[in-house]
Amino acid sequence: MSGEPESQAALASTFYVKGVLCALDATSIQEVVRVRPVTRVAHAPEYVLGVTNLRGRIITVIDLARRLNLGIADVTPESRMYIVRDGDEAVGLLVDRASDVVDLPSHELNAGSAGLPAGNSRYIAGIGRFERQVVLQLNPAGILEA
Repeated sequence: MSGEPESQAALASTFYVKGVLCALDATSIQEVVRVRPVTRVAHAPEYVLGVTNLRGRIITVIDLARRLNLGIADVTPESRMYIVRDGDEAVGLLVDRASDVVDLPSHELNAGSAGLPAGNSRYIAGIGRFERQVVLQLNPAGILEA
């Protein structure tokens, strides 16, 4: 025992949304898939793109850029959907492009959403640095709340 507190690191999957490096706890992600055709849903919130069929499951698709008030996603060949659970339902989070799975030390994350549009604090679990880049650790519960 060295007497120093152990830093806890969690595996996080990183991705970009409108040039912002974001991360989700890797245990909250079921899979990452290419973007597929989406059917619009009448009267859905503007950040809900619609629904898609993923191997027989109906998945609600959220434009993460819109949800974070960063603009509207541009779907490109690099775009991906991160499939996460919301209770019994699976939800796809549309991102600009996937990046790496990394260890994010919890002691390096600070609470807050400094520099982001107002109203984003419920979507952000913390802000930190990873290899000289600012990374936003997202709060899936806040993103998925209606």
